[in-house]
Amino acid sequence: MKTNFHKSLAIALEQIGKPEWAEPLIELEQRFHLIPKDDIAFSTELLEVLWSLQDALKTDANLPLKQVFAIRFAKLDAWTFRFRKTTDASKDYLNPLAAVPADFSRAEVSQSGTAFPAEDIIKRWVRDHLA
Repeated sequence: MKTNFHKSLAIALEQIGKPEWAEPLIELEQRFHLIPKDDIAFSTELLEVLWSLQDALKTDANLPLKQVFAIRFAKLDAWTFRFRKTTDASKDYLNPLAAVPADFSRAEVSQSGTAFPAEDIIKRWVRDHLA
């Protein structure tokens, strides 16, 4: 599955002229592997957003790509999942934008009705991490 995602991601990013986005998006995708299989995978949602951008670019070549991506990316259902890491001292929610992938290996997963982190934080991550 990983290989297919990487190939599809590379194709989608090449189509929108942003192959440099691959590394941060792959690293982020690794944090969402605990989402239950019967729910939509982060990787699937991400690819859908990228392909929709490719379609939008066909209509408007001057589309502010990163801004539109940030808006759509912040709306992914995957952001409603919560990853909680329990230690002897505390139970902490992991921020998928900041925690390292290894922290997610034994996290408990639940779902909420709102995004975590907040949508404005997700949009800022896009602005800060995608060239």
